[in-house]
Amino acid sequence: MRDNIKMIPTYVDGLDEALGGGIPEGNVVLLCGNPGTMKTSLAFSILYHNSHNGRKGLYVTLEENAEDLKSAMQNMGMENFHESELYLLDMGRLRLELAEAETDNDWLTIFEGVIREALRVASYSLIVMDSLESLYASKPPPDPRRHLFNLFGFLKDAGVTALIISEIPFGTSRLAEHGVDFLADGIILLKQFEAGDSNVQLRLRCVKMRKVKHERADFVLDIAKGRFAVTRLEKA
Repeated sequence: MRDNIKMIPTYVDGLDEALGGGIPEGNVVLLCGNPGTMKTSLAFSILYHNSHNGRKGLYVTLEENAEDLKSAMQNMGMENFHESELYLLDMGRLRLELAEAETDNDWLTIFEGVIREALRVASYSLIVMDSLESLYASKPPPDPRRHLFNLFGFLKDAGVTALIISEIPFGTSRLAEHGVDFLADGIILLKQFEAGDSNVQLRLRCVKMRKVKHERADFVLDIAKGRFAVTRLEKA
């Protein structure tokens, strides 16, 4: 079965091997973790390196200003990308511009319409939505799980591979709200781990990934010069 599955590489050293080759094309993957676990940076990195290898990416930011995001990623070493290959869609700014016409009930309709139009006019292979919590910040729909089911179905029908960033509040063990962890094809969990008295280590674990056999162990996550890498935990 593996030979028939097209894979999207993450370009994270060590991770594609652990995932059995990358992320299966067309999967909707939840990238979740507490604040400060570099979810945004990792998601952007996956789009950035794919854009340099012929796969166009769309990064949808629902809260952080697109120019601030671009500047932060450039400071981390992810430079020299053109919007024709990697486009940052600032839905937060658009939402402010549409504030007079928007109501709590039609924001999700506006959001979906913009995404549909973006995918229609450009052949994106990858899309990041940052974040799930920002999408529902104003007022969630009456049935969030059904809305997410329909949103994920739309992304699958569009033929894109999607990374959905989800924030895990401190003090909770739940991966996501509204049952999205069950709806998603994959879950990549990022977490901080106290290593000694004064050091914090970032760790990554693939909780699930449909269509492939993947490793389930924790890996140490590092970044240098705009490129992420994972390494196996050393045995005590």
